[in-house]
Amino acid sequence: MRLSNRHGGQVAPVALFGVLISSAVLAVMFNTGQKVTERSQVANAADAAAYSGAVWTARHLNFIAYANRAMVANHVAVGHFISYVSWVRYINDSIEAIDRVTQWIPYVGQYVDMAEQISTQVRDATEQAAEITVPALDAWNANIRAAQAEAHASLAFRNVQNLMEQTGRTYDLHIRINDGDALSRMPDELQPLLEAQLMTQSAAIPAFIQRYTASRDSNSMQQLVNASLRGNADLQRWIVGERGWRENLLADQLRKRGATSVNQNASLADWRAEDQLQIRTRGVFGWRSWQRIGDRVSTATAREFDSDYSGVPAYYNVAGSPGDTSLRIAAIATKAQTTIATVDLLGMTATAQPLAVAAVARVEFRRPRGSAFASLGERRHEYANLFNPFWEAKLAPVTWSF
Repeated sequence: MRLSNRHGGQVAPVALFGVLISSAVLAVMFNTGQKVTERSQVANAADAAAYSGAVWTARHLNFIAYANRAMVANHVAVGHFISYVSWVRYINDSIEAIDRVTQWIPYVGQYVDMAEQISTQVRDATEQAAEITVPALDAWNANIRAAQAEAHASLAFRNVQNLMEQTGRTYDLHIRINDGDALSRMPDELQPLLEAQLMTQSAAIPAFIQRYTASRDSNSMQQLVNASLRGNADLQRWIVGERGWRENLLADQLRKRGATSVNQNASLADWRAEDQLQIRTRGVFGWRSWQRIGDRVSTATAREFDSDYSGVPAYYNVAGSPGDTSLRIAAIATKAQTTIATVDLLGMTATAQPLAVAAVARVEFRRPRGSAFASLGERRHEYANLFNPFWEAKLAPVTWSF
């Protein structure tokens, strides 16, 4: 029995339909794989861009903190030098006074006269050094303030944005970071939120820190100078304490007293040092107040060697009241789907909405723990500031894909 040839070609449509279905499945799988790969690359670009922006910002904040510390160190060094000048002058003045009394005593007068000559030479050399050192340190601080201003200007959002864009392009030249045109193609419910985030960020980064002056900083700079002096017992005693000696007699006390004070305003500053010999006697109700011996007081001032000495008239610190301050930096990486290599089959064409991934990094002030910072104590907390370079960048663990 023979089959009819009329039924021989009926399997062709079924086979063709199977081929179309298989091709569509393969195309969907290929397109899905391509988009997953591209989305992963866009996510990596977003993470890298956000982290690079945070690192850039943290490094600038740490530079400003180092600059603040350098200016304070130079300012305190001038105070130390002025104190030394006053002390040398006191020694020279004291030897001159002794020489006037002992010049008629055989042999003794000769040695005292020689000591006076040596002390005069030391005094002249010290004063000449001060005429160079004080203006040089003040000029150095002026350069540091200029560098701080440049660092603050570098924190403009456009600079951070350019850095994040360059980072994103290292992954793919078609990837855009915080691109307004790409965000305008996002769904209506997301577009306002993303644009608001970028607008807030563009204003928050440069406004995160503020320029303060010595007359408008709630005495913060003066407190930092005093803290620098208290950090070293010898330095504190030399500048603000009693640099000299004390002798207890039968009913009297004799001391050589030396102290240095500092004045600072928004434009000028001055260190004033005084050294003198004092005595006090015991009364019925205890010790009387100290009295200067003689009329001469040895002094020295910073303005004496630099009439325009400015100290630390201005500096940068975090804006606002002290608190746990941190800065968020977001990077929204987008890539047009038309740039993705996909298969157009059965109407599966690229949409206008781009692939988008948002990543957030944080710039935080975190004081290190350990023996090097044990003076703060384990349970104490330090608010964010630009006096210590403890700023670090950290990538947030959550990434959003759209």
